[in-house]
Amino acid sequence: MRTTLCFTVALGMALCAGVGVSKPADTTDFSGQVARFGKVSAKECVVYLEGAKRAEPLKRAVVDQRSKVFIPHVSVITRGTTVQFPNNDSVFHNVFAYYDAKKFDLGNYPRGASRSVTFDKTGVVAILCNIHAEMSAYILVVDTPYYTVTDSKGRFSIHNVPPGEYTLHAWHESGFALQKRIAVKMGQTVASLTLTKE
Repeated sequence: MRTTLCFTVALGMALCAGVGVSKPADTTDFSGQVARFGKVSAKECVVYLEGAKRAEPLKRAVVDQRSKVFIPHVSVITRGTTVQFPNNDSVFHNVFAYYDAKKFDLGNYPRGASRSVTFDKTGVVAILCNIHAEMSAYILVVDTPYYTVTDSKGRFSIHNVPPGEYTLHAWHESGFALQKRIAVKMGQTVASLTLTKE
C-alpha cells in the first residue's frame, strides 16, 4: 500500500506590526503547511532547519502528566536540554523511554513529584508510561535554533532565520521523515515536496 505525505512550504519576510516589535536585521520567517495524503493536515509534525549555527540548551522544558496523558504529545528541544517530567495526575506514573537518542526509566512516582532527564544526543525519543500503556509522547532533540511543531491544521512558522543554505527536515510520528537541501533567501520562496512510503 502506498501512502503519500505532501509537504508545501513558503518562505517570506513577515511584517511586524505594533510599536516596539522588531526582528533581527537580515532575517526572515520560514512558514508553510504540512499535509498527509495530499489533503489531510499533518498536525504535530516537527519541522526544522539545520545549518552552520548550533543551539544552546533550553532553560526550561516540561512534559507534564495529567489525566493519563503526556502534555505536550510532541516536543522539540535542543541538545543538552534538561526536561522536567512532573506528575500532576491522581495516580502513580513510571516514565521511561527508548530509541537511540535516549534510554531511561524514572521508576514509579506519585502525584506532586517530578523527575528530570538531560538529553545530550540528537534524535527521536519515544516516551511511555510503564503503568499506563495508553500513554505516549515524543521528544525530538535537535542541534539548531530553527525549529517548530505544526498546529492542528499543519501550519508552521520558524522565525528569524538568516538567509543561507540549510537542510530542511520534517518528522511525523506516523513514520514519515523528510530531508532536503534548500536555500533560504530574503523575499519569497515556495517549495512543494512529496514523500512516499510503501
